[in-house]
Amino acid sequence: MPSSVSETRGALDFAPDAATLDQVVEFLAERDDATTAEEPRRDEARRREALARYEELPAPGARPTRGWKYDYANLKFEELRWTTGSRPVPAMPSLPAAAKHADTAPKSGATAPKNGHVASNPDAALSAETDLPSLATENAGGLFFLGATHVDAPSNADPRITVRALDATTAREFAPVLSSVAGEIVDWRADKFAALATAFENCGAFVYVPDGVQLDTPVQIVFATAPDDEAVFPHVVVVLGKDARATVLERHVGDGDPFVCGIVEAHLGEGAELDYVAVQQAGEAARVMFSRGARCERDAQMRWHLAELGGALARTVLDARLGAPGSRAEASALFFNTGMQHVDLTSGADHVVGPTSSDTVVRSAATGRGQGRYVGNIVIRPKAHGSDASLRDDALLLSKRAHIDSIPALEIAANDVKAFHGATVGSLDEDALFYAGSRGIARAEALRLITLGFFEPVISRFPGEALRDEIRTALDRKIDDATELGA
Repeated sequence: MPSSVSETRGALDFAPDAATLDQVVEFLAERDDATTAEEPRRDEARRREALARYEELPAPGARPTRGWKYDYANLKFEELRWTTGSRPVPAMPSLPAAAKHADTAPKSGATAPKNGHVASNPDAALSAETDLPSLATENAGGLFFLGATHVDAPSNADPRITVRALDATTAREFAPVLSSVAGEIVDWRADKFAALATAFENCGAFVYVPDGVQLDTPVQIVFATAPDDEAVFPHVVVVLGKDARATVLERHVGDGDPFVCGIVEAHLGEGAELDYVAVQQAGEAARVMFSRGARCERDAQMRWHLAELGGALARTVLDARLGAPGSRAEASALFFNTGMQHVDLTSGADHVVGPTSSDTVVRSAATGRGQGRYVGNIVIRPKAHGSDASLRDDALLLSKRAHIDSIPALEIAANDVKAFHGATVGSLDEDALFYAGSRGIARAEALRLITLGFFEPVISRFPGEALRDEIRTALDRKIDDATELGA
């Protein structure tokens, strides 16, 4: 039986069941200063419906096989805590060291966290004594979460935009904007873990860029591991007005063993452009699952960028709904599994009307006993004449025990369309290795160069050279750590 809710941060032992949800609802009702009694009742009903759907829905994907070890129907939740709340600090914390640029040297006297991640001590995790640029100075706005605790610092956001924690106060103040977006884009009634995230939501972010506002620097949302192993259920909502432009960078860093299960929903107004980047560098035992969906109005452009580089298990669903003429969606994703890492990625482009366009590029690699699978879906509906869709997925196996499945799919119900998909799964090109050796390049260095070059078609699509260099450096580090590369 879960422990009772504490008076401070609402900490309780987590289990995905009705008893835990009863305590969550009780705590939130006492904490939130709602203006009407209707709001908490509405929230409670949604949470209970979502838990019922979680219990009813089948586990996603196939059962465990030789190439996949995780059974979603039997995930373990022991020793996790559900918490929520905020922690005031005088200034926004600096970026965690996982975001460190390769050629940045530490300040004199500074100690880098172990393995480039946030230290488990909460004070260390919030310390500004690092060599990295602060969220307060390098971004259009920033939010920092330690587990599910929002680090409440003085706002530094561009005055033209809104960057806030998605709490009860934000939900009330921005109800007209949120009503048609939050809970309306990602179909939590159809996905088991989106339903779980909805039932136990305990933190979140809201980014609103009004009509015509075009940002030159990104909005950053950082989720860092808390000292205790937490069950973290974020809800991120991004809304861009007509002709707005923005980049949102979502980071996951830390050394702990959290279970992170979240939802990201983005709505793009007419002519808007959004680059949404998710860089996942969680600790070796972390489990990180996200459902991310976008809805695009006329001539809007949605670009997803995903780098799954950490964690023991990462599951991501990326979707875009192209419901107005001229809208376009792009998805660029990469993952590199070492050791026993598993990545489960699904992307979808839903062409509701035409002419609309989509372009998906995925590059993945695995070594050691790393396992991965990718499912790519393109749907062109009956009224989507003139649509243009493409999907390309390439996987590289770098050891005998690594395994990656690739399943591209097309569903076409309209005429006069262009649609393409292609997938390859293979090992290193021995001819390329021989050629490199004939030029005096040692085999280990040749393996590094070929592997990094393999990912470049995806990396080159990420926004900003600094971010692209960061991804290259992280991949280079993983190659260094790989013990069975090329075996």
